[in-house]
Amino acid sequence: MKRYLKVLALALLLIFSVSLPALALNIDCSAAILIDAESGRILYQENAHESLPVASTTKILSTLVALEHYRNLDEEVTVPADYVNPGEASIWLEPGETLTVRDLLYAMMLRSANDAAEVLAIHTAGSIEGFSELMNDKTAELGLGDSLWSNPNGLSDVEHYSSAYDLAMITRAAFEHEVFKTIVSTEKYTMPWAGHDYDRVVNNTNEFLTRYMGADGVKTGTTTSAGQCLVASVTRDGMCLIGVVLNSQDRYADMTTLMDYGFNNFEQVKAGSSGDVIETVNVKKGRRNNVSIVLRDDVRLIVEKGHADAVSTTINLPKTLETPIERSTAVGTVVYTDDAGNQYTYELYPAISLERYTFGLVMEQVWDRIWSVWLDKAA
Repeated sequence: MKRYLKVLALALLLIFSVSLPALALNIDCSAAILIDAESGRILYQENAHESLPVASTTKILSTLVALEHYRNLDEEVTVPADYVNPGEASIWLEPGETLTVRDLLYAMMLRSANDAAEVLAIHTAGSIEGFSELMNDKTAELGLGDSLWSNPNGLSDVEHYSSAYDLAMITRAAFEHEVFKTIVSTEKYTMPWAGHDYDRVVNNTNEFLTRYMGADGVKTGTTTSAGQCLVASVTRDGMCLIGVVLNSQDRYADMTTLMDYGFNNFEQVKAGSSGDVIETVNVKKGRRNNVSIVLRDDVRLIVEKGHADAVSTTINLPKTLETPIERSTAVGTVVYTDDAGNQYTYELYPAISLERYTFGLVMEQVWDRIWSVWLDKAA
């Protein structure tokens, strides 16, 4: 009997020691992932690196590339004279028609307009092929290896695919642009329609915005080869999660399951604040003997609920700093390790700029002052 109880206790220990992200969720899709938008921590994943058709979720990357290219979103774009509309989701652009970059971005991300994506791509890079190169360059820059892009809109092509992981990280990068957040959270947008007595009105195809509390993005996608796809974001109490489901049987139900899992089992902790003094370091050849070393950024991490105390830090700083050093110069790092062992590195900076101040420099300044006074009197 004692042996039986020991075996049972060991089994229970193994069951409850399994980390939450290892448990399977009741979702019906080919691939899925859930990440924390700020830290990038993966909270859940299934087949996350499998390369699959992704339909119009492609337009997230197209928008990111465009936002990094255009400083003025009110720049006018004229539809080429020989342009042929690819069909399907569209705002019915006509050759010679003029809209702004902003109009085309909203049409792409809300209406999922394939013609808007193509016209903007041609205006940006001279051709769809040229813009696709920019898309591939961007994913390479982000260190993503599951994707290949051949067009800006996601229409089916054997040489056009991505993964749940890549789409999540692309979305995370796009969130660095406030205008992107504004676009993907908008439910309706109005733009001019040349030759008509009324404006174009595009409505957001992402029903998750109104189905889930705190939902604020991002993009749907549907083709025969890709099935139902959805990239979504939800923000609650400052914690923003990004989810992706590909080839789902019910993308909104699957995304609800993903987001419920994230918010029910994880919480955000503030591990550090901008200006926090991390350590004091000695100063060599300066006006002062030491200087405070500080964080420049707030540090927010996601941990399993109840595991905030598990966050640890490792400080990497020299014992002595030699002047001169500007306060904008990083002098070391602090590494935060969360409850799952993920590490996040933040640079550290001196609280003030440090000038060089030695006996020789003092004597030189004194001599310069004496010489200046002597010259003034001589004059």
